[in-house]
Amino acid sequence: MKNFLRNYKKFIVIAMFSIALTIFLSYHVANTLFGDNSLEVYSSLKNKKIYLEEEIVRLQEDNAYLQKEYFELKNLEPEE
Repeated sequence: MKNFLRNYKKFIVIAMFSIALTIFLSYHVANTLFGDNSLEVYSSLKNKKIYLEEEIVRLQEDNAYLQKEYFELKNLEPEE
């Protein structure tokens, strides 16, 4: 009987630990998939970064063109 109770208590401890570990890991998996730092948010931010980098290049090219045009027009103006 003593051996049975000892094994029963050991089983309960292992079962409670397993349940706690399962809940802990489930929370972190759910947070990784659906939370503020989820894979979907990461993918969205990655796409936004690519878009913004392309926008920077486009704006730099526009700026260079407009600066060239500005200096050409400035050279056409009479000097005072």
